[in-house]
Amino acid sequence: MLGIIVNPMSGSGKGRDTWKQLEPTLKGLGVDYQVRKTSGIGEAQKLAVELIQKEGVTKIIAVGGDGTVNEVMNGIQQSGKPCLFGLVAAGSGNDYAKGHGLAEEPVQALTRILKEESRKTIDLIKINERFAVNVVGAGFDALVAKKTNEASYKGWLNKTKLGKVAYVLSVLSVIRSFQPCDVHLVVDGQTYHVQKVWLIAIANIPNFGGGMRICPDAVPNDGVAEICVVSNVSRWELLFAFPLIFSGKHAKHPGVRFFRGRHIHIQSQNPLFVQADGEVVSHTPMTVEMLPSCQAVCG
Repeated sequence: MLGIIVNPMSGSGKGRDTWKQLEPTLKGLGVDYQVRKTSGIGEAQKLAVELIQKEGVTKIIAVGGDGTVNEVMNGIQQSGKPCLFGLVAAGSGNDYAKGHGLAEEPVQALTRILKEESRKTIDLIKINERFAVNVVGAGFDALVAKKTNEASYKGWLNKTKLGKVAYVLSVLSVIRSFQPCDVHLVVDGQTYHVQKVWLIAIANIPNFGGGMRICPDAVPNDGVAEICVVSNVSRWELLFAFPLIFSGKHAKHPGVRFFRGRHIHIQSQNPLFVQADGEVVSHTPMTVEMLPSCQAVCG
């Protein structure tokens, strides 16, 4: 049985419009499916559990953005049963889709999922009792994510297909007030004392924030997280270096260091917001664990 979870409001209505494209295709193919539509934050996770445990669903297709992906993946893990995952991207950033090379055109993406043209297992990032699919970040990026999600300009920029601009506007706002602090970073038992940390990104795919290549060498199924730490730079240095992140060229900046590991702990001088796949979920101190080959996906 196929389950479909649609977030109609993702991408400022793109999820709703995308589902209108997909529904006739599914009916034309005679596919047996159960569809559920979300109406609020956190509902996709509950619907995923319901579809798996009550309806016997063994494959779920999400129609939405990275937040929907995160919730459905958490629902699959919560269900305790194996379930294949596929995505038809309909968000504003669509980092999961970019990171896994999924088709942009909705019907093409759906067809590939139904045929299981590319089936594999991917790692998940465990933070507390939740799971992240793309990136967990502490510090500056988490505060930017919070600002963006709460901003009134995000909606109308998404409607005009300028969703990336919302993130840039939030960066310009947050950079004026954010206070970097000293951090104890522990990676697989090795402790690093890092001064004046702006952000720490723990990545399963290269990109976040709508296409910024924060960890260019991250691989979603190698069992290891790529960790980017930005520290000891001034506000002006950070501001001028920021455009480099879209191409991954920031990796050569002297204020940027990379680590790789499976178990990561962050203890900061001051509490830092923590985001998982673009949603603020906690604050430091935090412990993160990579779960290798934890989830089967197709697309």
